[in-house]
Amino acid sequence: MVVLAALLALPSLSGGAPSTSGGLKAFYDPTEGKTPLDLIGVRFGQTASTDLTLILRTAKPWASSVINPGTHTSLCLLLRSDAQANPAGRLCIYPNATTRSKLSLRYTVLDQQGNQLGIRDLAPVVSRPNDTTVKVAFAPALLRLKPGLYHWKVRSQHVDNMVCPGPVGCNDLLPNSGENDLEITISVDPAARQRCFGAASRDLRVACRNPKLAREVVPKPDIAVITPNLPCGPLKAVGLIIPCEFGVPANDARNTIALIGDSHAAHWRSALETVAQTFKWRGLSITRSGCPFTKATARLDPPSRRRQCGRWNSEVPRWLRSHPEVKTVFVVAHYEAGIIVKKGQDEFAAKIRAYTQAWKGLPKSVTRIVVIRDTPKSRTNTLACVSRAIAHHQRAGEVCAIPRDHAIARDAAVVAATRMHSAHVQTVDMTSYFCNRKKCFPVVGGALVYKDVSHLTDVYASSLGPFLLRKIRALNAGR
Repeated sequence: MVVLAALLALPSLSGGAPSTSGGLKAFYDPTEGKTPLDLIGVRFGQTASTDLTLILRTAKPWASSVINPGTHTSLCLLLRSDAQANPAGRLCIYPNATTRSKLSLRYTVLDQQGNQLGIRDLAPVVSRPNDTTVKVAFAPALLRLKPGLYHWKVRSQHVDNMVCPGPVGCNDLLPNSGENDLEITISVDPAARQRCFGAASRDLRVACRNPKLAREVVPKPDIAVITPNLPCGPLKAVGLIIPCEFGVPANDARNTIALIGDSHAAHWRSALETVAQTFKWRGLSITRSGCPFTKATARLDPPSRRRQCGRWNSEVPRWLRSHPEVKTVFVVAHYEAGIIVKKGQDEFAAKIRAYTQAWKGLPKSVTRIVVIRDTPKSRTNTLACVSRAIAHHQRAGEVCAIPRDHAIARDAAVVAATRMHSAHVQTVDMTSYFCNRKKCFPVVGGALVYKDVSHLTDVYASSLGPFLLRKIRALNAGR
């Protein structure tokens, strides 16, 4: 069970009694004259769309500019598990001058002792329907909440004359009548909570088998096909470069990395998020569908798309040159992406040369390139096979497995990196989390691997995070 506690720490303002219209229960106590800016109502629950909706109403109007973490003037939800004494996470309304409301949403992961593990700025829009209300809706997956029943408790806090001991403000004793609980069902399949879920079931260091996952498939194919990659906060576009950020915020980051490539790079963002949070990296995602980072001309139709891809490739180094804080780039490319070659020219060899040229064209501020081997592919009928297996209560991962020879081919980017013989160019191969020596599996540890022929589901990509972290740690040890 997890308890969500809403805490308000805002300067006191004067005024009369609040309205409690709109179906929100009032917690305001007029006898507490020193704390007129109390929460008078909180609504937190799951909508029909499965999003979590949070509405906070206060006794008196307040300006967005009063939210100031530096003075502990903040509005947060604390996530608390019955199994630990300290909060497991903190979801806060946070100042953001670039949004219409001047507010955004930030989530901080905490360990069992209450120490900060990582920070994520989230993309959902925080709105101010009026000057006493804050409203925001977001997917439970943004918080990495496990499925099941959740409970939240609400109480108000304030800062008395801006002087208050401790990092979270002072209790104002509200609500005097006790705290209300609300049960919410997080719409994630319970199988995702099981031991050995996803990539953990293919951990070659520590054998992990869970028979309960043998016939589970999360998410189902019809849901997976419409599920996007990990959310990513948009940044200012420059030409065809449309970057977005993940990992920890810039002010809290130790280093900045970039993820570059086509759509096969984008689906690695979920796994790289785990790495970024652990190392306190700010991640910049610079991807374009159908456009691997290369000096070759992509075989794309119509020709206008081909020209745009070439322009994007030429703009990437310039963008990185203007952002020297990026020291490490992670590169991924669809190994089957075609390029235009002269008649009689070997396409694979041409790909190797073009990748090498592109990487050598990066600015000197980029001191490390990590090439992640492209993932195996499935077949056009694989998801239909998985759906049939689910209907017949079969083990979809085994029934619909793809021969390794069909699923895997040489990756020109990996070959190019290997042939450069440079300590600054490294490779990561995660194939063992998809395949054994003979087969590659569309369902691994109860997690659906593919949402189409070759793109990963966010669920499976997220489960790869700890194991990608292990690979990156090993690369770091060799430097």
